[in-house]
Amino acid sequence: MSKSAQIRACYERNFPQTEEGIKQFYDEWASTYVKDMAEEGYPAPRRAAETMAKLLTNKDAEIMDMACGTGLVAHELTKLGFKNIDGVDISTESLKFSKERGIYRRLICSRIGTNKLDIQDDSYDGLVLCGALGSGHLNLECLPQLIRIVKPGGPIILDVDSESKDTVDTFKDGKFEADLEALVRKGLWVKEGYEFVPDWMFNEPGHQYAYKVV
Repeated sequence: MSKSAQIRACYERNFPQTEEGIKQFYDEWASTYVKDMAEEGYPAPRRAAETMAKLLTNKDAEIMDMACGTGLVAHELTKLGFKNIDGVDISTESLKFSKERGIYRRLICSRIGTNKLDIQDDSYDGLVLCGALGSGHLNLECLPQLIRIVKPGGPIILDVDSESKDTVDTFKDGKFEADLEALVRKGLWVKEGYEFVPDWMFNEPGHQYAYKVV
């Protein structure tokens, strides 16, 4: 196993618990993140991109990569033929790395929560949020803002690791699914699919959810 402090923290789910802490965590990791995660095994971004390609066949579609980090999901989307990808993340150093990769049209540095992002309603044909829900990261309170910027009929792909889903106070004991279904009852989206993923990250399991904006 890699000896980097960040990789150890990932294995242990021992992340900073404040926005500034998580920003600093990823700022410090940005230069080696892609290499480290490839070495340890992180197929979730590829799976998320493949699911998006199944639900959104138009390669000219405009896609938001939310909590995009160093661009793992966007890289996989470009391999599948998508060209119009924007990203949002709180880590300035991760965004610098993503900009250098040349795979995004627009990158926005912002927190992701209940705050209104500098994005107009119904801007995107689809949205991916992969690996950012969980311990020390994002809670489901951000979902109405994500739904707001996706066009009606557009897919939203959510990925979360099993450890976070089972141990984070705001997620465990069925709260995760309950919050997702509450948005169904409000008429904001409908469920398109769910998959249990045995090797989501580091050969550990995770979950992928697909919804369609109403």
